[in-house]
Amino acid sequence: QPLVAPTYGKTRFLGTNPIAVAVPAGKERPYVLDMATSIVPIGRITVYQKAGKRIPEGWGIDKNGNVTTDPGEVLNGGALLPLGGTDLMRGYKGYGLALWVDIFAGVLAGAATGPEVGKSDRPANVGHYFAAIRVDAFRPPEEFKAEMDALIQGLKNAPKAEGQERIYIHGEKEFELAEKYQKEGIPLMREVVDTLISAGKEVGVPFDLTPLQEID
Repeated sequence: QPLVAPTYGKTRFLGTNPIAVAVPAGKERPYVLDMATSIVPIGRITVYQKAGKRIPEGWGIDKNGNVTTDPGEVLNGGALLPLGGTDLMRGYKGYGLALWVDIFAGVLAGAATGPEVGKSDRPANVGHYFAAIRVDAFRPPEEFKAEMDALIQGLKNAPKAEGQERIYIHGEKEFELAEKYQKEGIPLMREVVDTLISAGKEVGVPFDLTPLQEID
C-alpha cells in the first residue's frame, strides 16, 4: 500500500491514515467528515489505474520521490502526497495530521505504525483510535443540536461564488448519493465487477448480482 510521503526527502513511512468525525444536528443532517490525510485516498489512485487514466499532477510521487501522473508508479513503490502537497503548498500540515493518526491509532493502541502496517508476510496489525464526547457533559443536547442547525444553515445560506447555486456541508453529498443509489442502483466500472467475480471464485463466493443496465 502506498504511503503518505513527508514533504522533505523521499522517505515514506506514514499510512494514508484516514480521519472520520461525526457530529449530530437537529433538523439538519449530521456533519460527517470522512477524509484521508493524503490529497486523495489510495482507492482513487486504483480507480484511475483500472480505468487506464493518468492521475492529476500533485497527487503522488514515484519511488524516487518525483511527482508522477502514472498511477502505477504511485502504487508500485511510490507514495501519496499529504494534504497540501509539496512544502511550498504547506503539505507539512497534512503530513502532521497523518503522523497524529499514526501515533493515536498505532503507537497508543500498540498496533503497527508506518510501513509495518499491512506487511504481506504477517498479520496486518492495523490499529484504530475511537473517541466519543458526551455532549450533555458540556450543555443540554437539544441546545447543542439547535446551535448545530443554526451553524449549518448559516453556512448553506452564505453568499455563493459566481456560478454556484449551493454550498455543501461535509457528508451531505454522500447522504444524497446513498439515497439515489438505493433507488437506481450502484454504478461500478466493468474492471471492478470483474475483480469482484474473480475474488469470489477464489474464496468460493458466487457473484449473483444482476446488473440493472450497462452504460458505455
